Amino acid sequence: MYNKIFWAGVLLLFPLFFAPSTFAQSPIRVTSNTHQVDFPKFMRFAIQASSDAPITVMRLTVGQRGVALSSRHSPTFTSAKEVRAVFDWNFQGFREGGYLPPGTHGDFTWHIEDAAGNVYDTPRQNYVVTDNSQKWQELSNDKIRVSWHAGSPQFGKAIFERANVAREFFAKELQIKNVAPLEIFIYADRQEFFDSLPAFSAEWTGGRMFPEYGVIMINFGADNLDWGLRATSHELSHAILHAKIRGILGELALPHWLDEGLAVYNETDDHAPDAQFEEGYQNALRRNTLIPLRKLQFRFPEDTDQAQLAYGESYAIVKFMIDAYGREKFAELLNVYQNGALPDEGLQRVYGMNQDQIENAWRAKIGAPLREVVISTLPTLEARPTFEVSAPLSNTATPTREIEPTLEPTRVSAIETPPPANSIPAPSAPASGLCGGVLALGGWIVLGLAQRRVRRVE
Repeated sequence: MYNKIFWAGVLLLFPLFFAPSTFAQSPIRVTSNTHQVDFPKFMRFAIQASSDAPITVMRLTVGQRGVALSSRHSPTFTSAKEVRAVFDWNFQGFREGGYLPPGTHGDFTWHIEDAAGNVYDTPRQNYVVTDNSQKWQELSNDKIRVSWHAGSPQFGKAIFERANVAREFFAKELQIKNVAPLEIFIYADRQEFFDSLPAFSAEWTGGRMFPEYGVIMINFGADNLDWGLRATSHELSHAILHAKIRGILGELALPHWLDEGLAVYNETDDHAPDAQFEEGYQNALRRNTLIPLRKLQFRFPEDTDQAQLAYGESYAIVKFMIDAYGREKFAELLNVYQNGALPDEGLQRVYGMNQDQIENAWRAKIGAPLREVVISTLPTLEARPTFEVSAPLSNTATPTREIEPTLEPTRVSAIETPPPANSIPAPSAPASGLCGGVLALGGWIVLGLAQRRVRRVE
């Protein structure tokens, strides 16, 4: 008897469990949902929908790879039972979207509501920003894609191979492995290159890096391949390093000299110095007019010669740190900066030295007079979440006295006895800008250095 009642109940409930999914579907219907890209002008999203009650809300949400927060847009439309809404993402404006480089990809969805309280969210669709003004050739693997529109297959292959070697240095030597694939676009024609950039790009720009989207854009042709290979490696190094260190709310306190010095270091397979910077560096070394390292912590000088010296000097110090103390320790330093350490704090934890002490250790190795610095012990600070150090650092107190820049010969330190010039001081126990691309010091070229090939500027 009880079994009959039980099975009778099951039969009555069966249709409820297995009712068609359309039974509870929203009456909102989407009849068209499209997007089109017209780079470098705009990206258009258009949707048509209808419902049994007037539609009151049409909201578009767009996200990009590498960007934690999506953007929402509510285009204007007239409420009705059948509506059409269009949103143009403006690549060249500061509002209604903003610039996205070619190669950017992400997804989008529309949120729709009607006057009866019904809600519907469209399935997410993918989009890719493509530059269809060029007929691109491509080489790619699961880590890097190189696209070029002028030059032979051998030209593209040379760039592709150099980029992979530069990428492999970070993976094997510095243990930075979880890096999203990178897109590299090579524009041979200068006007076409500038047409592809954001509005108001500086006229001396030689390249741009967009680490959040994993995109690098560089201007060079087959007749300038040697420079282009270095430039590609340089910008790829920035992109990988910034992707590792960057916090979701802004750049962290990675010293600018370390960022640029590592990029120059990784320009070639053998990590040889860059000739365009080496001459100025050697002259400054002979004259004892090297720039205090602490003055390169946030930015490089605007003067052409001093900027080139800053690149050459930063390379020399990074090379010294890697050669003297090992790549494992340098990789550890990057991990400490990723966790939110300030410039001196990170160096102190890993090397037991702040920036002034690292500089004097390097000076002792190359035989340059030591700088007079005040040595003090940094307070022990706990690691902070990345968002805590994404604010401006101008009010952050530093535990050592700021050394004013000077082109006068420096005095030998009377505070700390230096080690012999031919020895490497052993470390004590361990305690965001955008390169803008290969901003090729070009503004200074316009000011009178047209005969000198220069490359980058903050």
